[in-house]
Amino acid sequence: MLKRALHLTLILGAVLFPASNLSAFQSNELVQQTTVLYDGDLGGTPDAQGFDFIALASSATQNFANGVTTLDTTAVQGDQAGYFAKDPPDLDRQTGYTVQFTIQTLEESHTTQHRAGFSLNVLSSDQQGIELGFWSNEIWAQEGGTDNLFTHAEGVVFDTTAALIDYELHISADEYTLFAAGSEILTGALRDYTALEGLIDPYEIPNLIFLGDNTSRGQAKANIAYVALQTTTTPTSTPSPTATLESTPTQMSTPTPSPTATPTITPTPTVQPTRSGFWWLPYTSGYP
Repeated sequence: MLKRALHLTLILGAVLFPASNLSAFQSNELVQQTTVLYDGDLGGTPDAQGFDFIALASSATQNFANGVTTLDTTAVQGDQAGYFAKDPPDLDRQTGYTVQFTIQTLEESHTTQHRAGFSLNVLSSDQQGIELGFWSNEIWAQEGGTDNLFTHAEGVVFDTTAALIDYELHISADEYTLFAAGSEILTGALRDYTALEGLIDPYEIPNLIFLGDNTSRGQAKANIAYVALQTTTTPTSTPSPTATLESTPTQMSTPTPSPTATPTITPTPTVQPTRSGFWWLPYTSGYP
């Protein structure tokens, strides 16, 4: 009797909740995808993998050895150089994403408390994001908005020089959280930097990831070993095809209209912001 009851239960469940409904339910599960932008173990500098290297400099260098790229802008104070992701996926802060990076700040100096010789910039698909400055003894956020734009905001005392450190920057909704070696060290609100007024404005560019020296008032020597991006997506379910009855219409001859010439309209090209123009602080005025 027990086996018969179990069998009837399974049959009833299949009728009331068919497999197609199960697949539709499971399709709502979130899927996490990791995109490796740079892995030093594969050899070469980041621009040989998922980054472009841009140097507004006469003396900045990048050198690869033993699984690590060393970016050095310490020779001349005004030099800037760094890497930005070539084609990152959509960075949706509502579903959340994480930037993983392994770096070591060997040397760093700055001429004002509002600049850093090495920075990480991450902008979401709606340009909301965060810029973090890495000093030898502190990691801190650049302020956004309008009143105190590009000034030293929240930070944490932290030794960035001791060794290569595995960092994770989590972006979710309106907040960011920075982890170092698995421990949370800094958190705060995302910023809007689009109020910048300057000759070059990278903060209008969505889905932007940058590491390097982006200011003439800071310089650094840093090791970069790994950069990856974790994104979360909801897979789109594909409905199962269902059989439909179709009637075969009676074939009728229809006159073929004479072709008419259609005028060709050439759209006016729209100028889009480009990642190649990332350097901005040397050309701006009115900021600390």
